Amino acid sequence: MNRRQFLAGTGTAVVGAAGGYGGLRVADIRPYDPELPTGDSPRERIVAAAKHRHAADHRAVTRVRVLDDWTGEAPYDLDVFRRWYQHSRRRQLRALTTYKAPLARDHPVRDELGVEEMFPHETVLELDHSVRVLRDPEYLPSTTVYYLTDGKAIYDPDAPAPDGDTVRVSDAHAYNISPNSYPGESTWIDFVRPHRTEWMETEAAAETVTYRVSGPDTYAQVVPFPSDISRQLQLGDCWIEVTLGRDTGRLRRVVNHRDVSIDVQGTSEQSLTHRIDTRFDRYGETTVHPPAGSIDQDLTTRVNGLLNDLFTY
Repeated sequence: MNRRQFLAGTGTAVVGAAGGYGGLRVADIRPYDPELPTGDSPRERIVAAAKHRHAADHRAVTRVRVLDDWTGEAPYDLDVFRRWYQHSRRRQLRALTTYKAPLARDHPVRDELGVEEMFPHETVLELDHSVRVLRDPEYLPSTTVYYLTDGKAIYDPDAPAPDGDTVRVSDAHAYNISPNSYPGESTWIDFVRPHRTEWMETEAAAETVTYRVSGPDTYAQVVPFPSDISRQLQLGDCWIEVTLGRDTGRLRRVVNHRDVSIDVQGTSEQSLTHRIDTRFDRYGETTVHPPAGSIDQDLTTRVNGLLNDLFTY
């Protein structure tokens, strides 16, 4: 049997399987209803809510604004990170748009620190960090798109900026890889990590309740930093506020105010203050589709992706 016959036969088998139970597996259709987060104390409820978003379908939009830095250009909006998670179907779509990148361009930070790590979002396997601070301003704004399922990964480091919920890839730079693997919870760093710090209630509304921790010591217990970065930072007036849905216990908003001192060019310390504001919505209602546009995918890649989806459930 030659390669063409093998692929044709495999494709027929996959199509046949897709007509019944195999179709449910490929589409990742399954009973799915994660329990709402609960806890006896604010700390327990917040940690449970942070964990819950790794199971519940939802949308998260993070906006990073630099309030003060050593370049003389602050304040400015650094980036917007849009994420759609449909965990019930094991699909996710991320689009990171960078608007301004002045930090490392004019005043590089010593290599051991890596200024691109000063603005982490929630995972260690996120999109290209350096695009947000090292990108030539001539090419800004710039958008990086990443779509991920069990059987497919689409990546484009130079996509057009999203139009609302419509995400596109560029014809020239998008590429497709399969088979892939949907990330497990062990690969994630959360907005709020497990800790022993107690939270103070700052606002109570009809539908939400907001809690805060502040100060460098308590802040460091709550907010995750890459280990090699945290040892070199000096934290200043840092605080974080978490807003939960009163009835659901789910995350509604996380405002992370980060004030740090870093070593610039190994000679002097400079302050950097920025605010990472993330809003969460569409719990249980988020649908993730592949990004629009022309994506190159040969037959072998397509079949391998379907097979990987079929046998990963």
